[in-house]
Amino acid sequence: MKIKDGSPVKYAFSFKYIDGGTLLDYALKKERLLLEINKDMDNKILIDIRSAGLPDFVTNRINRQFLHKTEELFNELRSLEHLIKKNPIENKKESNQTTRDNNSRKKPCRTCGNMNKKNRYHLESACWFKNKESNIKSKNNHEIETELIEKTNSSTINQNKAFTK
Repeated sequence: MKIKDGSPVKYAFSFKYIDGGTLLDYALKKERLLLEINKDMDNKILIDIRSAGLPDFVTNRINRQFLHKTEELFNELRSLEHLIKKNPIENKKESNQTTRDNNSRKKPCRTCGNMNKKNRYHLESACWFKNKESNIKSKNNHEIETELIEKTNSSTINQNKAFTK
């Protein structure tokens, strides 16, 4: 993949690690691109430019002060290869973007809106006020009185039977 204006210099310097490949493949390709531009480039500069195109969590683990040869960088990248499989930072950034998009599409709860409790964004099925209203059971006082009378009558009959025996 080349940049639209076709400048190999721009492409070589802007080439970065892409998820899915190995760190070693990236370093080899970046080295090849940089050496096509200038074969007299210093090893220390090559190491710095290559590590700048890596993800931040990998770059932070590389101690560039002790790297003097490209082979040392390759060995370091091989030892850090497990981080790429564990920690896909690029995917996290994309998921944060989709979360923001989903938040902008949320609609306020109609139950809360009807009760003049505006700006409450949650599922209507999980609405606390809806559940609270559905848990309240309305019973006629007359029904309660008849139930109490029946219970007391049955208990007095049972007491009388026990007393007469």
